Amino acid sequence: MQSFDAELTRVRLVRASLNSIHPSDQVSQVVNRGTVDLNTSDLRGAELKGQQLREAKLNGVNLSESNLSYAELIEADLSAANLSGANLSGACLNLAQLNEADLTRVDLRWANLLGAELKGAELRFVNLKKAHLVCANLENANLTGAILIGADLSAAQLTGAILDRAVYSPATLFPEGFDPKLAGAFLIAPQVSLSGLNLSEVDLSGSDLKSADLSRASLRKANLIGANLVLVNLAGANLMGADLTKASIRGAILQKAVYSRETQFPEGFDPRVAGACLIGPQLALSGVNLSGVDISGGDLTRTDLREANLCKANLIEVNLTKANLRKADLRYANLSRSELRGVDLSYACLIEVNLTDADLRGADLTKAILRGANLVGADLRGSDLSGADLRQVNLSGADLRRVDMTRVDLTRANLCNADLRDVDLKKTKITWADLRGADLMGATLPDESVLYNSSQSEKEG
Repeated sequence: MQSFDAELTRVRLVRASLNSIHPSDQVSQVVNRGTVDLNTSDLRGAELKGQQLREAKLNGVNLSESNLSYAELIEADLSAANLSGANLSGACLNLAQLNEADLTRVDLRWANLLGAELKGAELRFVNLKKAHLVCANLENANLTGAILIGADLSAAQLTGAILDRAVYSPATLFPEGFDPKLAGAFLIAPQVSLSGLNLSEVDLSGSDLKSADLSRASLRKANLIGANLVLVNLAGANLMGADLTKASIRGAILQKAVYSRETQFPEGFDPRVAGACLIGPQLALSGVNLSGVDISGGDLTRTDLREANLCKANLIEVNLTKANLRKADLRYANLSRSELRGVDLSYACLIEVNLTDADLRGADLTKAILRGANLVGADLRGSDLSGADLRQVNLSGADLRRVDMTRVDLTRANLCNADLRDVDLKKTKITWADLRGADLMGATLPDESVLYNSSQSEKEG
């Protein structure tokens, strides 16, 4: 049993696990008499709002998803602590020890971290909006996707810090000589170019982006409440789940922008009139032109997309289960890790499409054109590929069990390490196909097939 150097004043530890701290399950309120020592404890989801935890020993503690907003943690030891998803908005962490701590997606808006030690800390997608980090040590910290709008990092140590895709504003203060753009961060300001950037789930509330270029940008679940979006170019942008409540959007361009039923627009604004397209399950979108548009992560289950133009579209991790994409144009589209079970892709054009690790079980790919497509690791079990053009396709590591390969052209296809057990290839063209490492147990091969032979290839070369 662990002991307290002192106890906590009126601390509510709702949902927290206290088994390693105190034998009683009835602990909820105790009186503070000194320094708190809770190291290595499990306090997930604890309610500690506004608590006095000065000099607390919390190293290695699991405080993920806990509420520590406005808590006083001056000189507290939180090194190697797990604070992922916690609320520390308005908290005072001056001179706190947070080396190697996990602060992924932590809310640190308006927090004070003067002189705090954050060496090697994990700060991915942390919200440091208007936070004070003067003289903080962020050496080798990971600030990927961090929100630094209005933050004060003057005199902070940023040697080796990662700021890839972090966002900042003109009001953000950096150490003298530090260039955030060279570190991979993006400026949020009027007239800036943010075309094609991934700003998903970023808090841009109240930001001034007047006349900015956000075309083809991913703003999925982004917070744009009260933002100035006057004359902004949002053509082809992904606004699925974004909140634009009270945003100024006069004159904004939304041609081919996509949004979902969860997207919140300013009162009285009709996105369809502005040229945006509603994306969601079971919608009728046949013939729609969404070429080059970012729809990543969207739900298009059972959606009618017959003859749709999705050329070069970003469809990473999209759910297209039982969708109708018959005769759709998907040339050069990215569908990696997408859910495509039972999808109708018959007669579709999939030239050089990216389907790595996609789930295509039971899909209809009859007479589809997949020349040069990437299907590495794809699951095609039970799908129908009859009459499809798969010349020069990369199917290495793919699962092709129970696939109908009748009249399929696999000339110069890469089938290394593919699972072809019990597949009938008798009516399949596999000239110069590479079957090294493929599992052909029970498979039937054509009588006169020419397969890739590494030793022969070396002699010819």
